[in-house]
Amino acid sequence: MKLNVDCIRDVLLTMEDMPRNETLTGSELREILSEYPGDTVDYSCLKLKEAGYINAVISPYENDFIVCELRDITFQGHQFLADIYSDSVWANVKNVSEKIGSHSVNALSHIASSVVMAIIKSQLGLI
Repeated sequence: MKLNVDCIRDVLLTMEDMPRNETLTGSELREILSEYPGDTVDYSCLKLKEAGYINAVISPYENDFIVCELRDITFQGHQFLADIYSDSVWANVKNVSEKIGSHSVNALSHIASSVVMAIIKSQLGLI
């Protein structure tokens, strides 16, 4: 299955709005992110969990998997989200990702860090 980078970001943005010590079911998340097919949302959650960006319960289901419960964003996930939070930064990250042809969560994280660092250097007059 192809990774949908916009869905990845939207999952994190949605989870950030969750009240502390509360969970979100997979079906609730799929309803909130109804602009994406359900399997795209589930796959995004699976990859975010594998990357260590979210804590979630993901269970096997009929030769596939299903997201059962989203618990919280990890520290690493918050760092990634902070880097891609701005729409303008996100647009730059996606543009670079398209140009180099790499759409992995790891690549997106490195690109986002580099874009943010370039903005910081520019603001400080270092470039």
